[in-house]
Amino acid sequence: MKKPTILIVDDEETMVSIVSEILKGNGYNVLTANAVSSGIEVFKSNQTDIDLAMIDIRIGRENGFDLADVLEREFKFHHHVFLTAFFWEENTLEQLLRRGKPYFEKPLKFDTEVLPFLREYFDKQKR
Repeated sequence: MKKPTILIVDDEETMVSIVSEILKGNGYNVLTANAVSSGIEVFKSNQTDIDLAMIDIRIGRENGFDLADVLEREFKFHHHVFLTAFFWEENTLEQLLRRGKPYFEKPLKFDTEVLPFLREYFDKQKR
């Protein structure tokens, strides 16, 4: 059976490294990008393999919501979740609620939130 592949898009190198290692250690294939443009390129090159994208809302000066919009509009890919350290900002909260996508607040809680979510998410995808 194919291991699920997750694309992580975040400009924080340490964050990407930690998330990648934890996800790989839990049986996932991981692809990474550190900007909206590189996220699009990685997605284009691997779109048949990517099962889920984990997108930071602030990617440097770029906006992760913009990346999600491109994935949805150009590739009809709607399997993404958001990561944010700025959940409490009014505009961020409004966008998250409007989009209705899952999100995880940084610092990420892998054992109690992220990994249980991923197990359930991919179990549902198998059905």
